[in-house]
Amino acid sequence: MTKRAVTLPQGNIVTYWTHHTDKRPTLILVHGFTGSHEGFQYLVPLLQEFRLIIPDLPGFGVSPLPHHTLSLAELGEQLASFIQSLNLGQPPHVIGHSMGSLVVCEAIKQHPELFAHKLILASPVPSPVSLLDSRKLGVIASRLYYIASHRLPYIGRRLATSKKITKLSTKLIMTARDKKLQQAIHEHHFTNLNYISSIGWYAHLHKEINNTGITQYSSTLKAFDVLIINGEKDVVTPLKHQQKAAATVQAKIITIPKVGHLSHYEKPTQLATAIVDFLR
Repeated sequence: MTKRAVTLPQGNIVTYWTHHTDKRPTLILVHGFTGSHEGFQYLVPLLQEFRLIIPDLPGFGVSPLPHHTLSLAELGEQLASFIQSLNLGQPPHVIGHSMGSLVVCEAIKQHPELFAHKLILASPVPSPVSLLDSRKLGVIASRLYYIASHRLPYIGRRLATSKKITKLSTKLIMTARDKKLQQAIHEHHFTNLNYISSIGWYAHLHKEINNTGITQYSSTLKAFDVLIINGEKDVVTPLKHQQKAAATVQAKIITIPKVGHLSHYEKPTQLATAIVDFLR
């Protein structure tokens, strides 16, 4: 594993990690909302036939936030600039997880020539959350949490970094029964609390994410060979929504049984198998 950093033309710094540097082709893994490169650590030893490049997106992990209104479109632009800066010589395959799927879609929309024809979206945001959507209650609860964390003058920061709230929210989307694995996932999410760049920006970006979906990039994605991988019990990006999105963007879909939104933690072997089989 090698840790590197690159300064983009926009002026901000993106830190990234490389694994299996002697292998080809290249696979770039893009994390989700509030995540970082660490979320993919269980996949790394299972994808040894690829050179892996895993960045912390601007504003997440150790990559600094360039400004407090950074949008999905700008994150996509910076992901494209990051890929250009690597001078890979051959377009890489890319995996976007959750919010990372929207960042990838934005980057492809702006610079499709930078990406290999095969594209993987793991638990992507399928469509905007509507009024009667099954996801609506969770979105409202999260929205209130981020607004309160941002606006309350004394307890806001304590809310934003609360391990109790983080543990509860993780339990709501976790399907693992193994106690050691449960604790490991909680510890990963506690670590992410140390990387909060701006809770106000989180609130802003969270709203944009839930008003967006991969279905809005259907004209872009139809030019690619797209695989959607989703957990059977995912309540964040439910399977029924993914099936509709897959039909809209003309993607293949693979369902991992008995897992939710955290397949990269809970079912990494099954996730890696689906990735490898598709890219082969």
